[in-house]
Amino acid sequence: MTRRGWREALAIVAWLLTIGPPVAGQTEGTLGLGASVIEYDGFLSSGAVVFAPALRFDSPRLSFGGQGSWTMFESGRSVIQGTAAVAWLAGSSRAWRLELSGSAGASEYAAESVTGHLLAGARLHVFAAGTGGWLGANLGQSFGGPSGVPMELVVAGWSVSNRVALVGSATTTFQGRLRQLDLVGAIRWTGPKLELEVRAGARPWAHDPENASGGFTEAFGEITMTVPLSPRLAVSLGGGKYPSDPVRQVVGARYLSAGFRLRTFGRQARSVPVHTTGVLRSRLVPTDENGPPLEIGGPAERRTLRIRAGDATSVELMGDFTDWIPVRLTRVAPAVWEIKLAIPAGVHRVNIRLNGGVWSVPGGARLERTEFGGSVGIVVVP
Repeated sequence: MTRRGWREALAIVAWLLTIGPPVAGQTEGTLGLGASVIEYDGFLSSGAVVFAPALRFDSPRLSFGGQGSWTMFESGRSVIQGTAAVAWLAGSSRAWRLELSGSAGASEYAAESVTGHLLAGARLHVFAAGTGGWLGANLGQSFGGPSGVPMELVVAGWSVSNRVALVGSATTTFQGRLRQLDLVGAIRWTGPKLELEVRAGARPWAHDPENASGGFTEAFGEITMTVPLSPRLAVSLGGGKYPSDPVRQVVGARYLSAGFRLRTFGRQARSVPVHTTGVLRSRLVPTDENGPPLEIGGPAERRTLRIRAGDATSVELMGDFTDWIPVRLTRVAPAVWEIKLAIPAGVHRVNIRLNGGVWSVPGGARLERTEFGGSVGIVVVP
C-alpha cells in the first residue's frame, strides 16, 4: 500500500495521461483498505493499517485524479497524505501529442511539520504501433524538506504486446546542490484471473553535499499481484523496496502489504490504452457476444471502416486511431455505414455506438476487459 515518488507518478499517469478513455467524460471512485509491515530508512519496522480513497475524472482532453491515505502505525501515530494531479492533452496528431500537467501533494506525520510539493510539467509523447515514448520536464516547489527549486528531466519508452507491457524511464533530479539519476523499468503481465507487475531500478549516481554522498547509492524493486474477485472488488498483495524522493518529500522504505480495493461509484472502469505507462489494466478474452461486425480495408492512409447495422439510425466509432474522439459514420446503402480514416498497421483498440446508446465492442474483435469489468475491442489491421 506504500508509494514512492516515481510509482505515484506512474499510477497517476495510468489514470490521467493516456490518449483518452473509451467513454468520454467518466468519473470513478475507489476505496482501498489494507495492512502493511513498513521499515522506513533509518527506522525500525512497524505494522500499519492503511485506508486510501481515490477519485478520478477522465475526458478525451482533460483529466483529474486525487488520492488520499491514512496510515495508522502500531505505535498509535499516523500519517495523513494526499496527492492530486491534472493533465491536458494538446494537439490531434496520431504520431505525437503534447501534454501539460500539474500535481500537488502533502503529508503530515504525528505533530511534525507538513511536507509536500507543487509541480508543473510538460511532456512530448510519440507513438507507433505498439510502442512509444516521451520526453518530459517537471519544475516547481518542495516544502518541509531540502531547500532549492526542484527540477526533473525524464526520458521514457514503452512497448505493448498481447498480455505483456514494458516501460522504462531515466529521471535526472536537481534540487539545490542535490543531483541524482534514477533508472526504472517495469513489466506487467495480465492473465485471465491474475495481474502481475514487477518494477526494478537503481540510483547509479547521486551527489548530496550535505551528506557527502556520491556514486552508486542503491538498487530497488517491487512486485504487486492483483486478483479481481468481482466487477467491483479486487485483492492485491505486494512488497519490495523503493528509494527516497526528495522532490515529493517521500522517505525510502521496505514493505510488505495486503489489501482490498472497492470501486464505490462510477461507470464500469475504462480500458487503459497504455500509451504512456505500459501498465496494462485489462485482460484479453474471446467473446461471441459482440455487436455488429466492423470491417476494415484499404491502404493505411485511407482505410474504409464499414459496419452493417440494419436497425441503426446513427452509428459512431472511436478508438486509439481517433484519439478516443467519437466520429460519425455515413449511411452509404441500406444497413451499411462507412467512414474513411488513416490507420497504421498494427493492433488497435476500438468501440462502436448505435443510436446514441452505450459504447460496445464490435463484432469480430477480441474483448479486452479491465479489472473492474469495462471493455473495449481489439482489432488487428494488416
